[in-house]
Amino acid sequence: MKYSVKYNRVYDKAHNIIDISSITKDNRESEYFSIGTLTPMVAALGDNNQHHFRAKKGYSLNPETELHEYVKRILKYRFDTEEQFLIRYYRKEYCLNGKQCIFYDKTSGDCETLREKIAEYNLKDYYDTATIEGRYEGFIADVLLTSSSNKDRKPVFLEVAVTHPCSKEKIDSGNKIIELHVRGEEDAYCDLEESDPYESFGEREGVKFHNFKKETIVQNCPHLVRGKKYAKQPCTIIQMALPTKFYCIPLQQSGNPLQSYFDNVLIGMLFASNSYAKPFVFDKAMSQDRKSFVIMGKDIYGAVKPWVIYAVTWNGKRFNYKVLSHFDYLSALKDFIIYQGKEWLGGETLSDLC
Repeated sequence: MKYSVKYNRVYDKAHNIIDISSITKDNRESEYFSIGTLTPMVAALGDNNQHHFRAKKGYSLNPETELHEYVKRILKYRFDTEEQFLIRYYRKEYCLNGKQCIFYDKTSGDCETLREKIAEYNLKDYYDTATIEGRYEGFIADVLLTSSSNKDRKPVFLEVAVTHPCSKEKIDSGNKIIELHVRGEEDAYCDLEESDPYESFGEREGVKFHNFKKETIVQNCPHLVRGKKYAKQPCTIIQMALPTKFYCIPLQQSGNPLQSYFDNVLIGMLFASNSYAKPFVFDKAMSQDRKSFVIMGKDIYGAVKPWVIYAVTWNGKRFNYKVLSHFDYLSALKDFIIYQGKEWLGGETLSDLC
């Protein structure tokens, strides 16, 4: 793959980072150096092409070497100068209740609290020193993050991959590694967030996290078997398009029937049943305007569309229900979020494509 030899940022003589946007005909003759290999550079300010820095006449840049060194120096610069140095990666929740969980799934061997969530950490809360080509336990990191106040804290390796990925030996060492696959200058400023593969690289990811803890144990999963007892509780039959029994409507209501109903719903309870599904309460939320509440339920008896959303309102005389069913959790989660009056940021779901 060809890499650009045109750059937007260079060093001046004092190692300040200079952007091409700040170059004019008055200061273009100053001395500039490439950030990666300190090669003398000049500003190209032509009328036809986008302004950029290139190697000074008589000098040349090895684009792969320059890009590798460039990203290392920018990562250190970012760590040294930015107030936060955030990383984000996926962690999967695990439930310890096993078959006692009401949403235990035979296929996955766990309960439906199994989900991936983005975990966010500010590495500057744990580390205060960034060293280019720092050494640790026989390995050299492109940039090594360490703590001067806690010598026992294991460091984090920042590894830059231009043509060669991080070595198997380094990954197998067990050290925490954040590996950036870069294609150009701007990748040095990318968010350090676990990402999908680059489309142009196929198997190569933008940012990989090696040896980070990827599991979270859910100590107090609310979906216990006790919820099944509510299948015998009193129900109210409502003649909807599909006659449905509702089990959580309170026998006594306060001056705010909607709030009374919401408070009477507990996670793990059987919420409703009809000839298509018997959803137990997986999650609940009051809408932002307090004019409705939303229930996310899941059928545990084999419904074709096991995930069911109920949006409940009170019209002054009776409760009204808007019902949506889905094949998968993510599609249901989207409706659960939207019917609270919030913005969905999770992209397309299976229901959008069907």
